[in-house]
Amino acid sequence: MKTFTQSFTKGLTKRFTKRSTIFNKNFTKGLALSLIASLVFVTACSKSEDGGNTKESATPAVVKPADPFGRYDETVTLSLAKAILPEDKSLPTGDTLENNQYTRYVLDKANIKFDYTLTAATGDAFKQKVEVAIASNDIPDVMIVTEKQLRQMVEAGQLEDLTEVYENYATPQMKEVFATSQGKSLEMATFDGKLMAIPNQAPEADFVPLLWIRQDWLDKVGLEQPKTVDDLIKVAKAFIEQDPDDNGKADTIGLPGPNTALNSTDKGFGSIFTSFGAYPKTWLRDSSGNVIYGSIMPEMKDALLKLREMYAAGLIDKEFALRKDAAELIAGGKAGMFFSPWWAPFGGALLDAVKNNPKADWQPVTGPVDANGQFNSVMGPVSNQFLVVKKGIKHPEAALIALNTFSLPDADKLDKNVLPEYVPVRLVATRTDIIADMYQSISKTLAGEIKEEELPDNYKSVLELVKTEQASPKADLGLWGSVHSYMVGGGALAKPYNKVYSLIYSETKTMETKWATLNKLEDETLLKIIMGREPIEAFDTFVEKWKSLGGSDILKEIDAASNN
Repeated sequence: MKTFTQSFTKGLTKRFTKRSTIFNKNFTKGLALSLIASLVFVTACSKSEDGGNTKESATPAVVKPADPFGRYDETVTLSLAKAILPEDKSLPTGDTLENNQYTRYVLDKANIKFDYTLTAATGDAFKQKVEVAIASNDIPDVMIVTEKQLRQMVEAGQLEDLTEVYENYATPQMKEVFATSQGKSLEMATFDGKLMAIPNQAPEADFVPLLWIRQDWLDKVGLEQPKTVDDLIKVAKAFIEQDPDDNGKADTIGLPGPNTALNSTDKGFGSIFTSFGAYPKTWLRDSSGNVIYGSIMPEMKDALLKLREMYAAGLIDKEFALRKDAAELIAGGKAGMFFSPWWAPFGGALLDAVKNNPKADWQPVTGPVDANGQFNSVMGPVSNQFLVVKKGIKHPEAALIALNTFSLPDADKLDKNVLPEYVPVRLVATRTDIIADMYQSISKTLAGEIKEEELPDNYKSVLELVKTEQASPKADLGLWGSVHSYMVGGGALAKPYNKVYSLIYSETKTMETKWATLNKLEDETLLKIIMGREPIEAFDTFVEKWKSLGGSDILKEIDAASNN
């Protein structure tokens, strides 16, 4: 069965929408999000006029028991919260937020109608309205909420237990998708053993900071790809001193840096910290079961000392703390390595570097590794949006039935020019291992180990890109960038590595008022230590100050929240 994802690849998530603006035009046309392979959850539910029960006739609405694609005999009206896109013009004349091809489709297929009781412009206006509704206990039957809002609603007793609803009405495809996170996404929505929401699910690869390095420069200086921090230092020194760009000038740098020391998802120093067993910006439990904050771990000192040495030796860009973006160094051919996820070749600095010099050979490295030879990566949240159902409504299963509707085959016939944001309520979920799985599946297909017709449709789309690129290498650099991301960046993630997840990803009560101060203190202190403006002993002072300014209270709150 084709999924809604395969048809509506435009605008599924803010992350990929932003990224698609720098993709090659030919690639983005219908394929920019083909990596999302598995399932788009699109659903809505409501608050009705009878105190939380769906509006029905004297005869109860009926659907066959445990039918994920069932159709009610009597219309079930469901209220919901919905963000409005004030600038969008994709709706056909006559269609509205409340009456469009998506709402009509669900009404036709499932006999579920939507009552838009909470609306506001997308962004802060909508967020504020949702928070007011939660605080006043006046919520629609179903909303899409953040992790923080989910925890607030669970604590307030506002939500329906969806354990049995999920067990009986989730499709096999949905359960298969969630299984790829080893239960992590469902765990984030589970409190005291009860599933209180249906989560979204993101590709885990997006959070892994690979070390992208110019292989042509390595060949020029006679070094292999670095594995350890000491290897990286050796490479940085060679890149500075041995004129790898052959222009006869001492104008290349070792390692560019971020604006803060801990921007590990992009081009920061995250993998250097994790190679020392330190996990900044992450909430963990130590061997005794106590909650710890990764940025104040003792191991941070060793990592900071190494970075301090590198900066003092000129191996890190001297201007990194002042530079708005290291992209100019990378695109201009002055930097031969930087940290970024698997998708770096899609666009931006790496692609610009290849446009400026087609001989630039960028390759990814999962490193640096720790003392045991293991690559560690701090992971982002596997889920950050949650479908919740108001406690006590008569048909909580309607949320899943409406959601499942958009994975029916004829959903492909809906007009793809109308943004999927107009689907009443939508959640996007994908296999967490999709990038590595796609790489492995396409590689086996090219090797003749599996048949092309056995691939999912979106894998086939990427396979066609690979074939086109192989037939005429770098004829279209945008195409090259997408293929290099999937088949080289994705290939680097096919190897095992240690994935470190935070206990929670939302704010606690104390963090609402004190986190900005604590975060600023952390970033400024670590930067000063790395740049030699403060002694390494300043780290110990920072730890004590961090705890006294609210950190100790936050640790207690994280402990309580993560025990639910």
